[in-house]
Amino acid sequence: MDDRKAEILRKVRAYGILNDPQWLNKPDEPVPLWVLLEALVQMMERLEPPHTPYD
Repeated sequence: MDDRKAEILRKVRAYGILNDPQWLNKPDEPVPLWVLLEALVQMMERLEPPHTPYD
């Protein structure tokens, strides 16, 4: 595993975006689209929570 993948996995674990060890232990294998989408949605909700006022 190269350094770029190791850094991405470290950040994913630190943020708690993806908790399924099945995908975290196999960084070189492709993941299903739903796993990627779930991680993206969770990251978006952390950056812009859905229930914050605009003011």
